[in-house]
Amino acid sequence: MDGFIKRLKYYGTGLLIGLIFVTFFMRGRGCSWLPENRLKTSLFERIIVLSDENQKKLLDLNLSEKELVKALIDGDVKFTKSKKNNSFKVYYFECKTESGKLFSCKATMPQESFISEIIFSNEDAKKIKNTKIGFGKPIYFPKSKDFIYVDTSDLLICQQEELSLTNVNTLFNKIKKTGSIDFKKSMLNRSPKPEHWIRFRGNNNEVISVKSIWYKEKIQILAIDLPDSSSCK
Repeated sequence: MDGFIKRLKYYGTGLLIGLIFVTFFMRGRGCSWLPENRLKTSLFERIIVLSDENQKKLLDLNLSEKELVKALIDGDVKFTKSKKNNSFKVYYFECKTESGKLFSCKATMPQESFISEIIFSNEDAKKIKNTKIGFGKPIYFPKSKDFIYVDTSDLLICQQEELSLTNVNTLFNKIKKTGSIDFKKSMLNRSPKPEHWIRFRGNNNEVISVKSIWYKEKIQILAIDLPDSSSCK
């Protein structure tokens, strides 16, 4: 009995030291295995976008795009108010501005999609649908140097050469600076892979549209929409 009590004391002492270590030394670093942190990791592996309508609502909140991203990082995910059991998931965030003002928003996370749309709405998360008109402005890109991949078909190689966009990093920078998601052409509910159309400006300020999917955590470009006058056939 004395041996058991001694072991129990050792166990209790070790547990207490462990709790102290987690509380004081790991404060603010989070635990990656917690559901909220796993969800946020998945969110920030995607391009976060705002529709035309929600860009106006962001202005009404007197928030900048950077402030919104920070608020999402620091915000609380309310899983009981979210839509989790669907291929088109929607998560409810409760956030706070730098001045202390509280606000809520929803983050859509379509399965197998590389975008998440932030929606300011009082509507129940289960009734939220992705925007199907207009364009989505990217406000956040994942910190990845190799986030884009272009198929190596003869047609795509020819089109890239015609656009002088054979360098993938140059292409990605164009998308980051001038790109937007074409909601009307995109099919985010398509199975097995949602289809995304990205519109951006080329080297000569021409409008270019590309069809893409999310494959192995990269944007894979499958097609480039060029005018009929293109020499690539």
